[in-house]
Amino acid sequence: MHKRTLAVLLGAMLLLVLVAAGCSLTGFVARQPGVTVTPTRTPRPTWTRGPDAFLVATPTIDATRYPGAALTVEAEATPQVLVPGSTGPIFVPVPQGGGAGVQTVVVVIVTATPQPPPTATPGPPTQPPPPTATPGPPTATPTSTGTPLPPVVVSVKVDKANVRQGPGLLYPVITRLDAGTEITAVGRNRNGDWWKVCCVNGQDVWIADSVVEVTGPIWTVAEIGNVPPPPPTRPPPPTPLPTPTFAWPFRVEGSVLQYPNEGNSFFRIDGIIYNGATPLYGYKLRIRKTSTGQEWLSDGSQTSWYWYVLQYPDDGKPVNVPIDCPRPRAGLLCLRSNVKWDSNSVQVPMGDDVWEVTATDGGGKPLSTPVRITTSTANPMWYSITFTSRP
Repeated sequence: MHKRTLAVLLGAMLLLVLVAAGCSLTGFVARQPGVTVTPTRTPRPTWTRGPDAFLVATPTIDATRYPGAALTVEAEATPQVLVPGSTGPIFVPVPQGGGAGVQTVVVVIVTATPQPPPTATPGPPTQPPPPTATPGPPTATPTSTGTPLPPVVVSVKVDKANVRQGPGLLYPVITRLDAGTEITAVGRNRNGDWWKVCCVNGQDVWIADSVVEVTGPIWTVAEIGNVPPPPPTRPPPPTPLPTPTFAWPFRVEGSVLQYPNEGNSFFRIDGIIYNGATPLYGYKLRIRKTSTGQEWLSDGSQTSWYWYVLQYPDDGKPVNVPIDCPRPRAGLLCLRSNVKWDSNSVQVPMGDDVWEVTATDGGGKPLSTPVRITTSTANPMWYSITFTSRP
């Protein structure tokens, strides 16, 4: 009993000692000054500046403010670059669902500062340039020698076609050309409805396209662009052009007629010299044999017709020449003339030769161009020529 009580007392005393020791240690600790722990901050990211670009920092978490928070492993800590004017998006990593954290996104706008241009260092004084050599005459470029193109020919297709001083109806008339006249085109107007032709009375003139036919390489005809304008006022009424004069007052009408002259070996020519209606008196034919140069004059022409029957009518009845020849019956063929000549009258053989026949006045002065006739002994013919006085 005594031992048991002693043990309990010892235990109680030990407990008191322990309690007293704990209170003293707590007071000691309480009396010591506090120790401040400075957290280590994560350094902020740095960026390399690119030309004309926005840099987006890599998202991070401040561990000192938010201990225990962490980004999801899927987010990549790669800086995002925003280019001005670009429509591309900026991707900011987002944590997985259920995670807690704060992301910091920093946008830095970088403006490039232009560098001043370098200052030019003056060099040695500029020497005057050497004298430039005067170029000589240019060397002619050889051209191909192809076949030259034919000229462009303008042929008048109407009678009395006007040719004018310029390409238009307001230009004065220079002269008129007969149908069939051919002349060379040397130019055209822009519209292509007038042709400049050469030459009439020694000068270039213009003629309308509507009164001509044009043949040849018309693409070679140059456009004339410096045509002076027509007179400011309408030209006065045209002065009648002088009547053209001809070298000969008589012309050959139609062609030379010929008829078989079998059995005769002489040259015979019957002529008509008239004014287009009635025979003229006193004119002659001049005959020239070209192989010998011999010439002869016929008797003078008469004011009445000579008639010769070349073929008789089909009915076999007699022919009254003065009545029937002017109004021939069926099959009747008559030849008329008012002047004639044959080589038999001068005792000259016909032969194979060339003869010239010209109308003359009573004294033998030529009044027409000579007409050439070729004769053949093997095929003798009878010839007829008509000379008409010009109006």
